[in-house]
Amino acid sequence: MKPVQFARIFLSLVSVIVGLIIESQASLAANTKTLSRADQTMIRVAVTPTPQKQIELSIDGPYQLRPVGSDKVLSRGQQLATSNVTATGSGFKIGKSEVAVTRLEIVPTQSPAVWVNGHEYRGNVRLFRRSGGGILAVNVLPLGDYLSSVVDSEMPLSFGEEARKAQAIAARTYALDVVRSSDAGADFDLFASTSSQKYLGVQYRDGTRRLAGESEASRKVVSETTGMVCTFQGRLFRTYYSAACGGHTTLGSAVFSDAVAALKSVPCDYCRDAKLYRWQADLPKSEVETKLKAYFRSEGKTFEKLQSIKLISGDPARGNEVPEFEVRDGKRSLRISAATLRRQMSVSTLYSPFFTISEQSGTLHFDGRGHGHAVGFCQWGARGQGLLGKTCNQILRYYYSGANIVQLK
Repeated sequence: MKPVQFARIFLSLVSVIVGLIIESQASLAANTKTLSRADQTMIRVAVTPTPQKQIELSIDGPYQLRPVGSDKVLSRGQQLATSNVTATGSGFKIGKSEVAVTRLEIVPTQSPAVWVNGHEYRGNVRLFRRSGGGILAVNVLPLGDYLSSVVDSEMPLSFGEEARKAQAIAARTYALDVVRSSDAGADFDLFASTSSQKYLGVQYRDGTRRLAGESEASRKVVSETTGMVCTFQGRLFRTYYSAACGGHTTLGSAVFSDAVAALKSVPCDYCRDAKLYRWQADLPKSEVETKLKAYFRSEGKTFEKLQSIKLISGDPARGNEVPEFEVRDGKRSLRISAATLRRQMSVSTLYSPFFTISEQSGTLHFDGRGHGHAVGFCQWGARGQGLLGKTCNQILRYYYSGANIVQLK
């Protein structure tokens, strides 16, 4: 082969290879943009758990005030020093100024900028005046920004990258499934508390300190799992999760009416290092009696002096179903689930609905396991599996039996 011919063939091959590389990179970029579209979904998070008589508001930079759902600008400002917001007959009073709309949107020029009750949020904030004079604050932002805070709010950096990736995927699936099934006329999709998923915003004040609600590490985890969700039989589902199952997860349908078959009960010793893997609590019998009286009264039932409380169904050591107790007052016998009993007492005292009860000298002693409802993904268990070298996909498939991990297209 002559040198000139060789050179021509070589240049031709180089051209083809370069073309393929460019085409591949363009395809990858286009695909990544498509996959990331899920994380651009706008979601609405209620950052006040219930309507408040007054909220504290400040804005770090230029902003506009608009009616919700309208581009009409009611007013502009360069910034807003910390001010109290209260409801008026026609709208809101912000500091000394009044706005005559009952659905107000705060649109900052740059994000993050808006502070509500000591938490700074990305995106916009909406204020809704409720009957009775209460105010509901709702943060509206892209899903990816929301998840960056949820990952750090729900799981510490020390739990490891694979556990935190699994957390991001579970949280994304949960949020998208809620948005998919939300009422179009609702004012928000999710709560900022563990009633949905814990969400602290960009940063928040704790006394004189400012603490981070998200980090570069959490943003990286969200980016690396962009668009990744759990599906069961080809559909998104409610990916419930809790802090520590205490040795066995719970059958989802025993706790949640919308639980899919993927939420099975599986053994889990991976969370053994959790502080609340096992726990104990003592409550005065008289306090439990008072709470039971109030609960049964709200149910239209009479209950007097608590004589005994006895486990009648369910095994607190395993997770197939939530235990149920029989309570007697000498005249009647009533039933109450451990989950209901826990809510009536205190979820910060009885850390899960999986416990036994014994009585001694006017005190009820609770022996329990785990922290939370124990359905689905176990956060401490994910940490334990990650330490053993399990990937985020393997972790998720363990807790969501039969689920697939896919990227939304």
